[in-house]
Amino acid sequence: MTALVTGGTGFLGSHLVRRLVRDGYEVHVLVRNQSNFWRLQDVRSQIQCHTGALEDPESLRTVMAAARPDFIFHLASATVVAGSAAASEELVRVNLGGIVNLLDACAGVNYSAFVTAGDSFEYAPSTAPLVETSFPQPINLHGITKLGSTLYAQSIAATQHRPVVALRLFSTYGPFDHPRRLVPRVIAGALSGQPLSLSRPGIVRDWVFVDDMVDLFVQAAQNAGRLAGRVFNAGSGIAVDLGEIVDTVLRLTGSSAQPQWGVFQAPEHDDHPWVADTTQTFEQLAWRPTTSLEEGLQATIEWTRGRPAT
Repeated sequence: MTALVTGGTGFLGSHLVRRLVRDGYEVHVLVRNQSNFWRLQDVRSQIQCHTGALEDPESLRTVMAAARPDFIFHLASATVVAGSAAASEELVRVNLGGIVNLLDACAGVNYSAFVTAGDSFEYAPSTAPLVETSFPQPINLHGITKLGSTLYAQSIAATQHRPVVALRLFSTYGPFDHPRRLVPRVIAGALSGQPLSLSRPGIVRDWVFVDDMVDLFVQAAQNAGRLAGRVFNAGSGIAVDLGEIVDTVLRLTGSSAQPQWGVFQAPEHDDHPWVADTTQTFEQLAWRPTTSLEEGLQATIEWTRGRPAT
């Protein structure tokens, strides 16, 4: 079987690429001229890379003609790191325009599954777990463009009878993450013994270890024909606040680093918990996140201690 991954040099995408290689797929990865392959060094010789861009329809058609993938995993998006999103023009061009171009380029390909990565910020903030059937009211442009991406994917599934499935990602963590994201920053600070500059301990997220998230993408692809047009929450349903993340990392590392809360102001969206209602996901798929928070943080700590140079 042949798989094409966009965003394959990124955090989650690199783990998915590695899993597909291990499972025996012929793996193709869409890359840019400036892509950094540090996350894929161990499998670089086992994958086929195609230079192109989501904003360039012609390059996408060339890639599709060359790869003829059975499975397509669309993980590429405009970057959002530590609460800071890309410029407005890039968000629209990459997140929304990108999936339009990619699905259009797939028109002549008889693929078995197209799985796209959405985002929990497609929802309106809520004190209750977020459910797929709620009316989406994103509060920032990132969420708006990701929602547009999901709606376009659903429209292709409905009008062209294509096996397209969307997964709305909550907070993924693990090895190879961007160093400016929360978990890598806390771990780096704990290992160095330096004070940890943080916002506030009560901010709540739904954390999923990266290997579990990859399992969900693979299962969604394997069931895409049955689930075409559906949207599923990619979360655990478990609320964890930042205080627990910090306390657990400090305990696992034996660090004496001191958390300094209130050093900077949290974004407005952090006033609300972002936790998935997993009812539909668990009903329709056998998938369950199996890595506990402690196990996932321990694995990430061990990787960070032996982290390869970038």
